[in-house]
Amino acid sequence: MGPQSAVGVAPTKAAGNENFPVGSWLLPAKLRPHVALFYSVVRAADDIADHPDLNADEKIARIDAVDAALAGAAPAPAGYEAADRLRENLESIGVPVGHARDLLTAFRQDATKRRYRDWNDLLGYCRFSANPVGRFLLDLHGEGSAGHASSDALCTALQIINHLQDCQADYKDLDRVYLPLDWFDAAGIGVEELARPEAGPALRRVLDRTLDGVDALVAEARPLVPAIRHSGMRREAAVIVALAEGLARELRRRDPLAGRVELSGAGKLRCAARGIVRSFVEASNPPDPAALYTRARVRRSGTSFYWAMRLLAKPKREAMFAIYAFCREVDDIADGPGSPEAKGAALAAWGDEIAALFEGRSRGLIARALADPVARFGLRREDFTDVLRGVGMDANGAMCAPSMADLRLYCTRVAGAVGLLSVRVFGCGDGRADAFALAVGEALQLTNILRDVAEDAAVGRLYLPRDALDAAGISERDPAAVVAHPALPRACAAVAALARQRFTEARSMLSAMPPGDRTALRPAVVMMAVYSRLLDRLVGDGWRRPERPVRVPGPEKMWLALRHGVLSPR
Repeated sequence: MGPQSAVGVAPTKAAGNENFPVGSWLLPAKLRPHVALFYSVVRAADDIADHPDLNADEKIARIDAVDAALAGAAPAPAGYEAADRLRENLESIGVPVGHARDLLTAFRQDATKRRYRDWNDLLGYCRFSANPVGRFLLDLHGEGSAGHASSDALCTALQIINHLQDCQADYKDLDRVYLPLDWFDAAGIGVEELARPEAGPALRRVLDRTLDGVDALVAEARPLVPAIRHSGMRREAAVIVALAEGLARELRRRDPLAGRVELSGAGKLRCAARGIVRSFVEASNPPDPAALYTRARVRRSGTSFYWAMRLLAKPKREAMFAIYAFCREVDDIADGPGSPEAKGAALAAWGDEIAALFEGRSRGLIARALADPVARFGLRREDFTDVLRGVGMDANGAMCAPSMADLRLYCTRVAGAVGLLSVRVFGCGDGRADAFALAVGEALQLTNILRDVAEDAAVGRLYLPRDALDAAGISERDPAAVVAHPALPRACAAVAALARQRFTEARSMLSAMPPGDRTALRPAVVMMAVYSRLLDRLVGDGWRRPERPVRVPGPEKMWLALRHGVLSPR
């Protein structure tokens, strides 16, 4: 056994091995010893909880002895004088020792609890396993309680990042799973997937869903930095936030089962530099967590809409990011794993969220991001409801060779309704704008369907209408069989003709509008240009190899955005 900790248990990790700085040079020299002592005591207690050769009762007994020493209720056990020193030091500077004792609550829980049923259950664990650290540092710097909520969000994010990094080792070595069990159930897998040499698609969905929660927590943490008065602590917090963002990105890009995901030395330096710069820039302009989250959600999706939205003034741009984030969120519910009943319940919860939004009771980050656009631009509740109805058609399995009428209804709901929301944000006052939005929305959605016909078939979906399939002589309704059928190009051509018709109608409506409204609708015009080019490429390809993705290259998208959004005549 290696070097012993204060309680006779081999330490599993030193401060230098952590993802984040422990008592770094950014903190005042006089406070660093307190931080180091706090870390050494709680690290030793954590090592007790993780020790593979102690049973649960032995672990709890040892942790209780540490707790008694911290509380001053009993003499410190032999070799554990650090607990006495920490209590005495904190009492001398007026910082509660309760933060360290709260951490021991989590370590006791680790001794007996090995699974977490859902996200809220996991957050409850982090309330004791992580959040006291941030509160201790704030109290140590005399910051008061104003930053506790943001600090809690950051500490919880850091804890869950660590769970993701160690998810395989926690399962194999300690039989602990800190990822929500209901998300494994929704993905149709068990926790034994964590023992595999690499993450499969279903486990990847669980990991990414967890990272979505991390992203939301980090966004909630960002206002902490400008709220901290002490300059060194402010810069340290900014660096830690940037490191959390960097690690979350790496965990999306890399597989934690294939090897521990960490930032390189250069990556840590980049994050540190970003954080320090941000600590100065945001000092007088605290960020809005809801706007941060929705903007990141859009950028991460890789959507073509991102660049069209960038053409807008900030209030309109942030409104469009929020609308898109809402659409992405509910679409992910329909596209993800899980039973139709579970998906229906999740969409119903979003229906409640929209109802609360229009009653002035915004709760989640996306709904909070939508609150200002609803008030500022007069967005309509029925349009959000239509989007939910549209994705509900996906969730209940209705979209497999639908009738042409049902396909068009689906397009109206999932895309046309988004267009109706968008034109209100754009500020178009012409009464024909709604008809224009519905035409553009349908054309874009039909183009998406044609682009993704093979990808959709791989997950058992078939959006091509049975009217077009029958006319092409395709009697099969199995998606894979339809994609392999030699008459597929004929069926696709019929849908492409409708898409082109709707693009033509939209252009005609646009040309009849006043110049000011045409200018307001430039983001939509950019999207029309990109998707029209995509449709041309699909038709030119002839659907000879539907498994081969057809895309508009990034540079061409940028040129189309410039040509139709900036350089076109007013």
